[in-house]
Amino acid sequence: MGLKTILVTIVAVLVTAVGLAQSPLQEPTIGELQKQLEEMRSQMAKMQDRIAELEAAKGIAATSYGLGAGRGTAATSSSADPALPQSQSPPAQAFLSQSNETKAPEEPASFRYKGLSLTPGGFLEGTMLVRTRNENADIANNYSAVPLNGSSNAKLSEFRGTARNSEFSLLVQGAVGSTKLTGYVETDFLGAAPTANYVESNSWTPRLRQLWVQLDWPSGWTITSGQTWSLLTPNEHGIATLAELRPGTEDGQYVVGFTWTRQRALRVTKNFNDKVWGAFALESPETTYSAAFVPANIMGLNTSPNAATGVNLLPFLANYSNGFSTPLAPDLLAKVAFEPGWGHFEIKAVGRFFRDRIASTETTSGHTDVTGGYGVGFGALMPFVNRKLDVSLEGLLGQGIGRYGSSGLPDATLNPTTGELRPLREARIMGGLVYHRTSRLDLYTYGGDEYAARYAFVSPTGTAAGYGSPLVSYADCTNEVALNSCGGANRNIYEATAGYWYRLFQGQFGRIEQGNQIAYIHRDLWSGIGRAPQGSDLVAFTTLRFYLP
Repeated sequence: MGLKTILVTIVAVLVTAVGLAQSPLQEPTIGELQKQLEEMRSQMAKMQDRIAELEAAKGIAATSYGLGAGRGTAATSSSADPALPQSQSPPAQAFLSQSNETKAPEEPASFRYKGLSLTPGGFLEGTMLVRTRNENADIANNYSAVPLNGSSNAKLSEFRGTARNSEFSLLVQGAVGSTKLTGYVETDFLGAAPTANYVESNSWTPRLRQLWVQLDWPSGWTITSGQTWSLLTPNEHGIATLAELRPGTEDGQYVVGFTWTRQRALRVTKNFNDKVWGAFALESPETTYSAAFVPANIMGLNTSPNAATGVNLLPFLANYSNGFSTPLAPDLLAKVAFEPGWGHFEIKAVGRFFRDRIASTETTSGHTDVTGGYGVGFGALMPFVNRKLDVSLEGLLGQGIGRYGSSGLPDATLNPTTGELRPLREARIMGGLVYHRTSRLDLYTYGGDEYAARYAFVSPTGTAAGYGSPLVSYADCTNEVALNSCGGANRNIYEATAGYWYRLFQGQFGRIEQGNQIAYIHRDLWSGIGRAPQGSDLVAFTTLRFYLP
């Protein structure tokens, strides 16, 4: 039955009904009326069946497309942008229509519980990867510890499979009057209890990626509290939670040059007419350091004796985690984002307060040292070719900003005499291209570099001290055994990577994507006595991912 036939049938039914209503000649019997009613029901059933066939052929209600870990889960914010490209839409994005997708309207993504809307999300993932050099790592590359040339691990490849990057999330939404209430929790299986710390991803077991609550007022003010992506992490749109601009890679550590942490924070955001956004945040501090010489009796660092007790949640498991450093105050962050009508642009800044202490003894008096760090940066997302090509660029420059980068460079070094923390001058940059070739295929490439300047001292005993000292000797790093523990400070680390995501199936059950990625990573050390060793690695990933509907 074609569309023309459907229209003719509708007109016939209407004419019959009007004729019955207007005929004064004779009143139909009950049997005749029942027969006419059955005929009308039959015609209506045929029309409904045909409409359903047309809708199925055309396709309605698509799942949103997103690259990278965490996409496809539910999200929220008054800043959510329904006009974003499909591959860049945040997880809260409404389902978009695609010609090759169907979703039954009677199967909503959310369900109701005592006035709240609950939306589960996440994905199941299986990944196989091979590294030309053994990093002893899971799905996340260890950029700052890429094996040095000539070492045992440089002569051994690494092959492994993992499902630990699978994620589960739950979005809870409600309202009190005109105030929106939101809660969000997201977890995966990449916790690492023996090495867990507060530095960047808070990788405890079970690993809590995000957990926060949010109040959103019609005036444009938003307050968010809990564990979130750092305010320094770039956004796709505005300054919205769960709308972060993350590299769409398979690597669990993303890309060299990417600025991020996931940590406890209190954030206040203001939306100015969906054109300008401003935000301020207090985020949990932590200090990472690297020093060729560490003074005696130094406290306040996450490896200090004072951090070895009182922090363990499982005291019966010895050395189950690192301690927590004791900075003076939380990290202070601010960001302003602009969307003038094309693209997304932002500027951001961070202020940090480092503190440690030389403990007093029977023969010496102790003292506490406080130093400061800072960083300023930018971010941009620019669409081209009718939003089929997305160009991203971001950077951060400052002192003491190492923990906010994917490479894991240190924040500071130590004065060998006073024990004072001295922030390192550091810089990072990352750029990316994402090409939405079709509704099913996305191609991407990213490149980034992170740099830490040397801050050299001479120790009281006349040996190398500080970070990147030219007195560091590489003379013993000439054989395989010595290279396995060869010292030295990272000067810069860079990466180039490319890959794709292809959506194999998509519909009311969710979607299944397959992706491949290849990455080249290079690591340089600061020069010293003798030739400084280098390290590099070539990594290939292949992933099958099932996003929940």
